[in-house]
Amino acid sequence: MTLEEMTEMEETLRSKYSDPDALLDATINAVMRALCVPAKLLGYRYIFLAARFIRTRPPLLRSTTKKELYPYLEQCMNTTKPMIMRTMHYAIERAWKRADPEVLYSYLGLRGRNLKDPPGNLEFVYLIAERVRLIIGDPMWEEHYRRVMAEAKQIYPWLN
Repeated sequence: MTLEEMTEMEETLRSKYSDPDALLDATINAVMRALCVPAKLLGYRYIFLAARFIRTRPPLLRSTTKKELYPYLEQCMNTTKPMIMRTMHYAIERAWKRADPEVLYSYLGLRGRNLKDPPGNLEFVYLIAERVRLIIGDPMWEEHYRRVMAEAKQIYPWLN
């Protein structure tokens, strides 16, 4: 998938879905498809759930660690941590071999990185979650920003 096709896909997603949950799911799927993550692999589902977990958390709790993410996936998918780590890593390696380097550079913002080595599981999930945030925005963070700015404008009226 080229960068132009990805841009068109993003515009289509924004106009097609009005439900935030459906938009989030469709966007994560589209980003993973654009990055050539094979959907037939079990790791695809784990990466999808991990990205969804990160995106649905409040902005101040976004610093997800392996200690939070893997137990959540274990509980959701009724499996073990080593199985989750292995299948996610395998899916990421397959995607890394199949994806266009131009897409990896531009779409994920991986400038100055050695693209021969795939990222770790959590890093890849964060890259997907960040791209999803750029596509659909972040309503929770925007609401928080509006509230903080309104309070700041009351204290400092010259901020208008």
